[in-house]
Amino acid sequence: MTAGDTKRWSNFIFAGLFAIAMILFSRILLPFMMPVLLGGFLVVLFMPIQDSLSQRLRGRKSLSAGLSTLAVFLLILAPLALVGWMVAREVLQFVGQAQDLLDQVDLRHHFLASLPRGVSRYVRFDPESSETERLLMTAVSGGAGLLADLVGAGTEFIVNMFLMTVAMYYFFLDGRRIVNEVAKLIPLERRYFDAFSHEFTDVAYAIIYGNTVTALVQGAVGFLGLLLAGVPHAGVWGAAMVLVALVPVGGTALVWGPIGVILIAANRVSEGVFLLAWGTFLVGSIDNIIRPRLCGSRMALHPLLVFLSMFGGLAVFGMMGLLVGPLIASIFMAMVRIYRRDFLGRAPEAQTMPGVQEDSSPSLSVPPSPVAASVGHVMNA
Repeated sequence: MTAGDTKRWSNFIFAGLFAIAMILFSRILLPFMMPVLLGGFLVVLFMPIQDSLSQRLRGRKSLSAGLSTLAVFLLILAPLALVGWMVAREVLQFVGQAQDLLDQVDLRHHFLASLPRGVSRYVRFDPESSETERLLMTAVSGGAGLLADLVGAGTEFIVNMFLMTVAMYYFFLDGRRIVNEVAKLIPLERRYFDAFSHEFTDVAYAIIYGNTVTALVQGAVGFLGLLLAGVPHAGVWGAAMVLVALVPVGGTALVWGPIGVILIAANRVSEGVFLLAWGTFLVGSIDNIIRPRLCGSRMALHPLLVFLSMFGGLAVFGMMGLLVGPLIASIFMAMVRIYRRDFLGRAPEAQTMPGVQEDSSPSLSVPPSPVAASVGHVMNA
C-alpha cells in the first residue's frame, strides 16, 4: 500500500469516526437544547449589559458575567415567583372551599339544579346510578393525574431554568470566543457567516419580543373578561394568563377554561358561558393574529411563514420547536437570498407578499449584528 493510499484510508477512517462522534455528541446535547438555545437568545438581547459591566469592573469578565446572569435570572424569576405564589394561594384557598362544599352538598344534585332549564331537559342521567358515580370518579382521577403532570412539569421547569442560567453565564463569559472559533472551523465565506449571525440575532429579538408582547396583550384582554364576568381576584388570574400564554399547548385556556367551568358549576351560568366565549373567540384569536405579525416584523419572513414555522417546529421538535422553527425558516430564507444574488447573479424579484422585505442590491449586504460585530472585533484584535 502506497503512502497516498494510506493517507486516503486514514482520511476516510477519521471522517467516519468524526461523524460518529458528532452523532453521539448531538444525542447527548439534544435533550438540553431548549434551555441552552433560550439562554443564547437572552444573552444576545442582554449583551450590552455585560459590556457595560465589564468596562465598569475593568475587564473582570467572570464577575461581570456572573452579575449579568444574576440580573437576567432575577428579571425572569422574580415575576414568575410572585405570580406563582399568588396563583398557588388562590388555588389552595379554592381547594379548601371546594372540600367544604363537597362535605355539605351532594355535588350530583347540585350540578343538576345549577343547569339552565333549557339545558336540563336534555340531560338524562340518574344522580344515584353507578354510571354517574363512575363518571365522577373518573373526573376526580383525571384531576389527580393533571395535578401530577403539573408537578412533573414544574420539576422540569426548575431543571431547565438551572441549565439556562448555567448556559447564560458561560455565553456571557466566552460567547464571543465560541463564535470566533466556530467561524474559523466552518469553511464558509465571512459575509455568509455574518448573514447567518444577523439572522440569529433578529430571530432572538423577534421571538422574545413577539412572545412577550403577545402574552401581555392576552393577559390584559383576559383580565378584562374576568372583570366583566365578576371573577374575584381577576388581577391574579390575569397575571397567570400572561405566564401561561407563553405555553404553546393550551395557553391562556389553562386559566379561563377551568374558571368558566367553575362558574357554570356554581350556578353562574351566564358569566361562565360569557367567559368561555370571551376566551375562545377573543383571547385565543390574539395568539394567532398578533404573535406572527410581531415576530415577522423583525425577521424577513411573511407572517404566514412565521406562523407555520412556529407551529410546525412545535409539531416536529416539541417545545424546542417554538424557538428552532423560526430560526430554521429565517436561515433558510437567508440562504435563498444568498443563492439568488451570488449564484444566480441576479437581484431579488419585486416583493410579492406583504411583510417580506427584500434587499434589491446586487451583492449580499447585511447590517452588522451584535454577534457579527463582536466576532469581527475579536478576529481583528
